[in-house]
Amino acid sequence: MDNKKRGAALWVVGMSKYLKYVKHDYIEPNILFVGLWLDGVMWYVGWMLVHAQLDWLRVVGWLFFGMKGITLIVTFAGLLAHPVKGWDLLTGRYRFDTRPMRGLVQALTRFTWELPQLEVGYWVAQGLNVLGKVERVDILDGVVFATGRSRKAHNYVGMSIGCFVNMWIPDRVGGDFEKYARHSPFNIYRHEYGHTVDSQRWGWLYLPVVGLGSLVSQALGLNPRVRHRHEDFWAERRADRLGERYFGKDEWPE
Repeated sequence: MDNKKRGAALWVVGMSKYLKYVKHDYIEPNILFVGLWLDGVMWYVGWMLVHAQLDWLRVVGWLFFGMKGITLIVTFAGLLAHPVKGWDLLTGRYRFDTRPMRGLVQALTRFTWELPQLEVGYWVAQGLNVLGKVERVDILDGVVFATGRSRKAHNYVGMSIGCFVNMWIPDRVGGDFEKYARHSPFNIYRHEYGHTVDSQRWGWLYLPVVGLGSLVSQALGLNPRVRHRHEDFWAERRADRLGERYFGKDEWPE
């Protein structure tokens, strides 16, 4: 076995053993292996694209490695600034729902169909961690919640990008996180979870369609000259429905 294969094997085994018991959340080893394997496959695909004969394929390959390069930079920055939370965010990339069917779907889509928003969401979360804006990191139903403090009372704000959800709340999460999230004011955690389900459905179109559309809607809602409620935007109403339908459910609905 050459050094590359040995290193890949050690990565899979080491991450599997750590993630299986971290934070007392049991993780199905087979589902975890699927996620790690697909992540490795995408690295291999990127390497193949870089060495392709067609110029545009090589460009795609270098864009892929450029994206991964940014991921490595923000990872090291996050680990240096706040090691515990930085590590939680890093390992959160490989944390999936403990329910087999939903966990398998997350593992299959995260590093392929949802790759752009996975990386962008991770960059934002680690960037906030570097700036000291993340107070705690929690994983619930395969979604990574990075929670910080809101300066305004009664102001609950969330931003979902892929499986990473950045939250700003005026109070501290007390007691059990899962209980708090499922009964949070304004159902903000449930709403943001709905966006993560939408990410699985839209895939590579999520950022240009849902993400950009929501940003424009938010900007219009903050403009007093425009009669527009961000809550009425189709992606926000859809997130409410998906969050109510999936958050905390034991099975995929019919």
